Formats: sequence, structure tokens, C-alpha cells
Amino acid sequence: MKTACIPIYLLFAALFLVECKTSRPTTGNATPALRASIETENLLSCCDFGTKMPDGNPVWCEASAVLYDNGTVFIANDKDMPAGFSSVFTKPWKSLADSTVRPTPLLAEAFRTARKYEDFASNKDYVFLTTAFDRVKPGSTDWDGYNTVLYWKKGQEANPQVLAPERDAKNSVAFRQQLSTLLAQNRPAFPNGMPYFKIEGLAATDTLLLFGIREEGEKFDTFDYRVRVVAVSFFVEKTGTSERILLKNNWRIVTDFDPSTVAELPKPLALSSLEYDRTRNLFWLLTSIESNGQLDAYVWTVKPEDLLNNRPPTLLRDPEGRPVHFNHKAEDLTFPDAQRVLVIHDDDRAKTKVGTQIRQPNQAAYTVLKVNP
Repeated sequence: MKTACIPIYLLFAALFLVECKTSRPTTGNATPALRASIETENLLSCCDFGTKMPDGNPVWCEASAVLYDNGTVFIANDKDMPAGFSSVFTKPWKSLADSTVRPTPLLAEAFRTARKYEDFASNKDYVFLTTAFDRVKPGSTDWDGYNTVLYWKKGQEANPQVLAPERDAKNSVAFRQQLSTLLAQNRPAFPNGMPYFKIEGLAATDTLLLFGIREEGEKFDTFDYRVRVVAVSFFVEKTGTSERILLKNNWRIVTDFDPSTVAELPKPLALSSLEYDRTRNLFWLLTSIESNGQLDAYVWTVKPEDLLNNRPPTLLRDPEGRPVHFNHKAEDLTFPDAQRVLVIHDDDRAKTKVGTQIRQPNQAAYTVLKVNP
């Protein structure tokens, strides 16, 4: 039997290729190339059709925050609700689109005192919910409820607590000046702090809270759109049988990203959600645009070490390589299971369409993404 001989130059070439493939260093900031496609789009009801506010105007479901936890979907509306209802409510995941299954309102005083909810977050132990922090009235406490972060142990949503330095606080306005000062760093136009800013993102790890900033500037109608992330450490203080969360004094800006660097996307995009995905050890971001009647939004992912070191996120694309986007103002996302992402949309008062359905005032659109590893 003849033995095949391999020319020596081919042998060296093969060994060279194997060496390159096995020992080439990988870049530490490479985000896994996830792909996703739209699996479902539908509408959910915040209340019965025809529900009205005390002034006779219809209640608008402008759903701005969503969280999946153990078969239940928590939803927050960024508008006030009439008596007997709540801006924070739950629905079973399996009947999210079923208008005959009424939401269960969360009626604790803290839920009814805070105003303009923007984002849920959770880690393995706690659920957090933030408002926008987008307004305060000098010399008055009337608008302090717009500056609130609530939290509760998972399964104990009937007893939310207010995140604040002092016990028994009704809101978190005490943190406003720290945020204002931080956001004005290196901005000579604002020597006394950022006068106006808006939080639309919130994420939680075991030791960090991360706030996503969408707007900042001189006032509510004179601002710049942003994708900035502020991080602060927290710890749990236990006293007897009670415990509360306290923040450390290490506020810092960890991400300042400009989506306009991605030429194929519309402008101006700004942050509208920030979430931590424990399953994949990734942060997810939503950026959205609302301009001259145009509503659109895009999804990004980024590894924790990259987010915390101001490295850019990766745009989520579908299996054909196109950016995943929605013809809605996507406001928050959550993870019903290891393969799916639920995205809630706040289309303000636009009567957007989902398939052949036209959104009514008491409804909000949502999308379920199927993630391909």
C-alpha cells in the first residue's frame, strides 16, 4: 500500500492556519452578534374602552414601562389615571392582548403619588421603577412626585418603598441635584447644574443602578437628545426584620453615545430604555425618534464592561442583516423567556396601526421579538 506524502510547505501552511485560529487574541469589547426578528405585534388594554378622566376626556394608555416577572407583566402608564385605577398595573403574560382580561391596578399610595413613570428594572431580588425626573417647581413641592424611584422585593409589589437618603420620604427629589451637577460637568453654559433633563432608562445589576438620559438642556422645550448612562452603586441596609436600599455617593457618567455615527439610521435618535439581561449578560438599549409625526425605534446590545467604559453598543439586526426597528416609539423592553424580548410602545396620542387594528385611546401597542443565538 502506498502512503500519501504531504509536501512540507503544505504541512507548514496547515500548522500556521491552526495556530492563527486557536491562539489569535479576541477583542474584549466584541458584543455577541445576536439576530432577532418580529414574532408578534398586538395591542393591550390599560382599561376599558371609553374610560374617562374626571374632566370628561378619555384616558390615554401611553405605556412607558414594562417588566416580566414569573408569568406576570407589570406595566406603567406615564399619564395619570382616574380614581379606582392606577398608572401601574399587571396583566398575565398569557392574556396580554385579551381585552376581556382586565388589568389589576396597583393601588398602594406610593404608586399613586409618583407621576410620569418611565422604566422598570429588576435584578434577582428587587424590582425598581423610575419616573422621568423631568420637572421640578422652585419653591414648591407640587412636582416632587415627578422625581421618584420606587422599589420592592420581588413578589411584594403591594408594599413599594421610596428610594431616598432619609426614611419615610415621599419621593426621591433629594437625588435631583446630584444628577443635575453630574450632567453639567464640562458644560460651561450650566455652572449651577443641568436645569432640565429627562430619565427614560433604568437598569439594575446586583450592585449598580444605571439611569438612561434621553434629554438635557436649558428647559423642557430647549434641549438636546442624548444617549447617556449614569451609574451609581447601591447596597442593602438591614435593621432587625426590615431592610432598605441606599445609594453610595459615586455617581458617574459611564456611557455617552451618539447614534448619528451609524449613517443608515434616522436622526435624531435618543435613548428610551435601558435594561440588563442576566441570561446573556448584556445590556439592551432602545433609541427612538418622534419628529413631525414620524415614530421609529431601534434596538442595541452591549456587554457590561463596554457600557461601563463608554464603548459603543451594537445595533440589533434581523437574520438578513437589516436593523430591527418599529414604526412606534418603543419605550421599554423585558424578557419573558430566554428566546423572547417584549417591547412596549408609547405612541403618545397617535392612532398608530398594528396590522389592521387601529390603536384606541385605552390601548398600547407592543412587539415580541424572537432572538436567534
